[in-house]
Amino acid sequence: MGSGDGNRSMNVYRYNDYGSDLHLSCEAVVVGSGAGGAVAAAGLAEAGHDVIIAEEGSWYTREHFNCEPSDMVPMMYRGAGSTLLLGIPPVSVTLGRCVGGTTTINSATCFRLPERVAGRWRDEFGCADISHDELTPLFDELESDLSIAPLTDDLMSGSYRVVKRGADALGWSCKPLKHNVKGCEGLGVCQYGCPTGAKQSADVFHVPAAISAGARLLTNCRVERILVADGRATGVEGRVVDPATRKPGHRIRVDAGAVIIACGSLLTPALLAANGLGGKSGSLGRNLTVHPAGRLVAVMDEVVDGFRGVSQDAYIDDFADEGIMLEGIFVPPGLMMAILPGIGPDHEELISKYRRTAAFGFLVSDESRGRVLQGRFGQPFLSFYNLGKRDAARMKQGIARCARIFLAAGSREVYTGLRSIPLIRSEADVEKLLECPVPSTDFNELMAFHPLGTCRFGPDPAEAVLDQNLESFNVRGLFVADGSIFPTSLGVNPMVTIMAFALRTARYISSERQRFFGSAI
Repeated sequence: MGSGDGNRSMNVYRYNDYGSDLHLSCEAVVVGSGAGGAVAAAGLAEAGHDVIIAEEGSWYTREHFNCEPSDMVPMMYRGAGSTLLLGIPPVSVTLGRCVGGTTTINSATCFRLPERVAGRWRDEFGCADISHDELTPLFDELESDLSIAPLTDDLMSGSYRVVKRGADALGWSCKPLKHNVKGCEGLGVCQYGCPTGAKQSADVFHVPAAISAGARLLTNCRVERILVADGRATGVEGRVVDPATRKPGHRIRVDAGAVIIACGSLLTPALLAANGLGGKSGSLGRNLTVHPAGRLVAVMDEVVDGFRGVSQDAYIDDFADEGIMLEGIFVPPGLMMAILPGIGPDHEELISKYRRTAAFGFLVSDESRGRVLQGRFGQPFLSFYNLGKRDAARMKQGIARCARIFLAAGSREVYTGLRSIPLIRSEADVEKLLECPVPSTDFNELMAFHPLGTCRFGPDPAEAVLDQNLESFNVRGLFVADGSIFPTSLGVNPMVTIMAFALRTARYISSERQRFFGSAI
């Protein structure tokens, strides 16, 4: 799969290009341009199919990226970064609203689907048509295309050196993460748009690849209706959205032989529900998993300068079988100041130690489940998620292990993000943490970056929304290609797995071209 060479094209509609209502036709329309949508669109376009991509957000490029979170978050994040899952406790979720979707604003961290997860889908959920061996060539292809490789020493942050020292002392394996980058300069602002274009996100690679192969891109196009006739998807309808005011304008209709929805695990089920396309299983919008995550900040005696180097650089997977993955994370000064505890002089003193702070985080492969519903009062969706006791216990273990890493590295102040035990200074404090009950309400800052599972695939239409080719059980020619498809939590960052399944489905659609496009426009 080859990359395009830019985003200037007659095939790209931007907000000011819509002078009236628009009625188009194609073989396949893809709704969403993130990890799933962009890869599906590129795969189909490069196979010779006429493809249209409909994306609600705008197309931003390196010229727009100024490395300032206060500017970038309102510009590219859904809800200006304030998307919340309602529940106990509320969970902050990061979603992109731009060409490239969340790939444009993520940490560039790349993992393959763990083999144990694919085995669980086969053994517990009956997904015999999906094997890890079948996916391996797709992972190989994507890793080659996107220059996915372990980070080199020159890109590792000061936090990594601290964490590596502590992990080595404990006998734990701390390794560089793999990133999808080419010529990375380690500026540490991956989550706010890569200003050098090094990150091979969907806006940089797969969307231009699709356009170079003839696909058309409709930016600022919010799809509201999925067209169905005689049990078959026949296209979509939507509105042009003003990127400044969010007000809808001109109407857009796209007729197509296949419809691929790739809006993510919160928006996709809401869109299907709004169109009455949930199927008979009753599972649409249910089964929401999020990889609940936490972050610890430690004050060291030495200068760390954790902001130098990439923001997420290392991982420890020694506890993956327990459902706990430790991963590095550091944020720019403005955001770090906002999350550090204390008020008044106490907060000011902690901020003064910024250059001596290190940070590390973790995510949990959750058993807890949430739900997404069609929104009300102008909201696209309503989402609910309660952190269960077993996952809260895993969160506690994640905090304890990160704290032990920092203590072993020489820290005497480790800030946990817990209300009951906000500061750890010794191993005795860690033992106290492990002995104390930690209810879900104790987490000050519960984050999630990987909502998954709300349109899961499976062999049985009584239990799943999609079949194992990601086609809707009750509407022919309607596919889903995003993180909502997975039966369970993955336990790792899902971007590359979403891409592999999207590419698999694009090739399935192309192989069945007569069924989908034989009578297409």
